[in-house]
This record gives sequence, structure tokens and C-alpha cells, in this order.
Amino acid sequence: MSVGTWNGAGAVLPEQSRRRQRERMRILPVMIVAVVAFMGANSVAGFLINIADQASLADREAETQQVRQLETALIDAETGVRGYVLAGGVEYLDPYLAGMRAVGDLGPKLLPILDRYASAEPGVGSETRPFSSTIADLRTSWETAIRLSGSNQQNEAAGALKSTHAGELMDRLRALMSGYLAQQAVGTDQIQRRIYVEHVQLLIINLASALIAIAAMIYGFHSSAREARGRELAIAEGDATRRQVEQLFFMADMLQSAANQEDMNAVLRATAKHMLPGFSGAIYIFNNSRDRLDLSTRWGVGEEAICCDHFTPDACWALKRGNPNLNGSEEGALRCTHVAPGLVTLEIPMAARGQLHGLLEIVAEGDEAAARLAQIRPIATAIGDTMSLALSSMALRERLRSQALRDALTGLYNRRFLEETLERTCLDAERRKSPVAAIMIDLDHFKRLNDLHGHAAGDAVLQEVAKAILSCLRGTDVACRYGGEELAVLLPDCSIAMAERKAAQIRGRISELCAGEGLSVTASLGVASIPETSARASELLPSADAALYEAKQKGRDRVVSAPLRSTAQRLSVIEGGPTTVGAS
Repeated sequence: MSVGTWNGAGAVLPEQSRRRQRERMRILPVMIVAVVAFMGANSVAGFLINIADQASLADREAETQQVRQLETALIDAETGVRGYVLAGGVEYLDPYLAGMRAVGDLGPKLLPILDRYASAEPGVGSETRPFSSTIADLRTSWETAIRLSGSNQQNEAAGALKSTHAGELMDRLRALMSGYLAQQAVGTDQIQRRIYVEHVQLLIINLASALIAIAAMIYGFHSSAREARGRELAIAEGDATRRQVEQLFFMADMLQSAANQEDMNAVLRATAKHMLPGFSGAIYIFNNSRDRLDLSTRWGVGEEAICCDHFTPDACWALKRGNPNLNGSEEGALRCTHVAPGLVTLEIPMAARGQLHGLLEIVAEGDEAAARLAQIRPIATAIGDTMSLALSSMALRERLRSQALRDALTGLYNRRFLEETLERTCLDAERRKSPVAAIMIDLDHFKRLNDLHGHAAGDAVLQEVAKAILSCLRGTDVACRYGGEELAVLLPDCSIAMAERKAAQIRGRISELCAGEGLSVTASLGVASIPETSARASELLPSADAALYEAKQKGRDRVVSAPLRSTAQRLSVIEGGPTTVGAS
């Protein structure tokens, strides 16, 4: 007999109440989970909607900024044209050219948008391109005015601007852009209000989710110990990840301060030994021709196991695939041919800004080497990515340095580099009591060549002449573009006689080079040297330039040397006289 039965009808109610309570307790977790899931789904949906609105807002703001940039570029171009027409100075064309470049950069994206906006105006067909055609008409008007002003026809240029209604076209464009920006501002305001409402809704949902979560935690207090242990593990993992991130940031900061490859290698070795203890490694860098990777540095307890000093890109699966590759030791494993038999390695290609810079190789020894490498693959990949960014930055710095020192058209050094090198070379020559020579080169009738055949032909001739000059020089000689069609060559350890022979060789090479192109181009050359014609560095180039002028006067296409100084004057320089800039 049950307790409920033994106690009568009144005793059954407590048992039924406990049964109903147990049923509610079983249902409660399901209800809590369902409510939390519903809140979570709403939160995720709201978050995704908010993300989409934020992206739309960012796109609108970026588009608005670009339209303002387009408007500024058009205003700058108009100012430059009007300044050129009124004042006639070519410096006024700089803002025009900069503005038109900006219009060319922004046009492909913005013109279709502005055309659609302008086509929506009353009386304008949707199939037309009113904004693009207005810009085209305005540009034609500007180019006509520039052409007339360049022919010293300022009045006609001003008349052309007026007759083509350039000012009205510009006002039309600015009105269209202002209207579009106003429309964008309205749309932006609507999105911002919607984002605010979404933030409020997300806040309410999150607060409700938090309250439900608290209730669930109270209900699930019996599992708090297990959850606490899980949290401790998560915190420990988070701390480890934070330390790794801090170490990676420190590595990146140190790499930014690296002056050369050796500094970068030192930073990599220190970081790898700290973050990947028990592993060996190496880094390979592409050579200049990019047909081989050379060992840059190695580290770890098994340095002697990394025996490959260089290999070709075809020997590495990681480089061919563009993804990390694990070279396992199991039979039949697909392995890179540059890896020594028996070694278990993780190969990580180092790529940044769309270009491969090298390979990071991590080596593991002992049991379960492949599993250990798979475990440290994320951090090894992060180290490789950080190193690749540093290599890319260093390569970019080298390119920028080269661009700062070289003439973009000919590839020769520029005048600034020549002046700096001249002082160093003369100081070294004074210390070693050796001669220094200079050759100034000027292409004859180059302006006429440009006028007859165009500037493109003139540029091509300058490039070929630069190649011809370089083909005649030693490794220690320095060739520069001094200005326009005038070039200069600095010849350390070279007497006046040697310089004359070198100048004659260059003159002949230029004549041979241009004869086959249908262009009659010759060169006049002036030669000077320290101590034979000049006493100091400040006199060397002017003496060579004066000799060049004399060669022009004597009929061009020849080599002329500066007048020789007396024997006593030359001996005074050789025995310790001044050769540096500013010496007396």
C-alpha cells in the first residue's frame, strides 16, 4: 500500500505535488534552453542586421568622401586652367594635371553612379549619361583653352572657355554632386537612426539573455564545479594565447627596427627559440633572380640536421601549393625533395602583398614528431607571416631608396647622388693620392629630335644611350642623368688620358646605337680630371662642362678635354693639396 493510500485522500496530494514538481524541473531546463536559444537567435539576427547596416553606412560614407574628392579635383583642375590662361605660367598646370589624374582614378567607380542620379532628373532619359558627358565637354573646353594659351593666345583661350560655357558646365557638375551628396546625407541619417534602434534592441535582448543565463546558472549550480574547471582551462589557454600574441607583437616591433637581413635573422632566432622550444628551424630567402632559395639562418638543437644550403622552388611542395606542407616520415608520404631523408619538417611559405619572399622550415625530432609539428603549426604560421611582412617592408624600403637615387626614365643615378658620390670619391682619391676623372655628355640637337619625332622617341633614345654608356663603364664608375639630355660619368682611379679614351668609346657607341634607328643622334663630350685639369671636387664638373661647351662650339660630335694645369699645380694636389668641396 502506498503512502498516499495509507494516509487517505489527503496524503495523496503531497506525492502528486512532488511528481508535478519533478515534471516542472525536467521541463524547466528545456524551457530555459529554448528561451536562451530564441534570445540568442534574435541577438545573432540583430547583430547580423547591424553589421549589414554598418557596412552600408561605411559604403555610403566612403562614396560620399570620394564624391567630395571628385568635386575637389574638378575645382583644382578648373583653378589650374584659369590660372594658366590668365597668367600663362606652366606651374598653374600642376593642379590641373593632379585634378585630372584624380578624376581618372575616381571616375570608373563614381561616374556610373552620378550618371544614374543625374538621369533621374525630369526631362533626362535613363539611357543617357549626363554627368559623364558634361565632364567630357568640360575637359574638351579646358584642353582647348590650354592648347590656345600654350600658343600664347591668352585672349582666344579665355574666349574658348566662355564660348564653351566652361563655367556653366562646372556649375552644373557641382550642382549635381551637391544634390547627390544631399541625397546621400538623407540615406545616411536613416541608416544611423536604424542602427540606433538596433543597438537598443540588441541591448534589451542581451539584458534579457543575461537574466535568463543567471537563472540557468542558479539552476545548474550542481555543475558549477565542472564549469569552473573548464573556465580555468580556458583562462589558462587564453593567457597562453595572450603571451604568444604579445611575443608576436614584440617580434614585429623588433623587425621594424631591423636594419638588414642579419638583424631580422637575429630577431627570428630569438623568437623561435622562445616560442618553439625543442624544435629546430631555418629560413630560406629567394635570391635576386628568384630561381633559387638560399639559407639565411638556422637555429635549434638540431641545427646540424638542416643540411640544405639552397634549393630551387620546384623542389618544395609548400612553395608550389602556396600552403604549409608537412613532410612526414611514414612510408609513401609526399615529401619535398630538398628535405633530407628521415627528417620530419613543417614547411611554411612566407608570402606578403601577393609575393613569395621565402620559406620557413621547422624540424621536429623524436617520437610523434609529425603530431608535435601539427600542434605548433598555427604559431609557426604566425611567425612566418610576421617574418614575411618584415621581408616585404624591407624590400619596399630598398625599392624606395633606389627610386630616390635613380632617374626613373634611364635607370641611371640622379644628380643628387652624383653630387654626394663626387665628394666621397674625391676624399678617397685624396687619401690614396689617385686621380679622379669626369665626363659630361650632351646629345646634339636633342630638342630638334623631340620636335620632329616626338617625346616618346626622345625618351627611347635616352634609354638606349644610357644602356650604351653603362656598357662602356667599369664596376666602380658612376653614370648619372645630370639633367634633360645631359649625362655625367664619374671615373675613380682614372687619368685624363684614360678618361679621353673612355669618352671616345662612349661617343662611338652612341653613334653606332642610333644609326640603325633612323635617327641621326650624336653626342658631344667634355672631359676633366683631378689633378690634371682641376684642383678640387668643386671644379671637376664645371671644368668638364666647359669642355663640353667647347665641343659644341667646335661642331659637336666630338670629345674635348679641359686645359691641363701646370706640373707644379698638379704635384701640389697629389702631395696633399685640397680636393674636397669648399677647400681652398
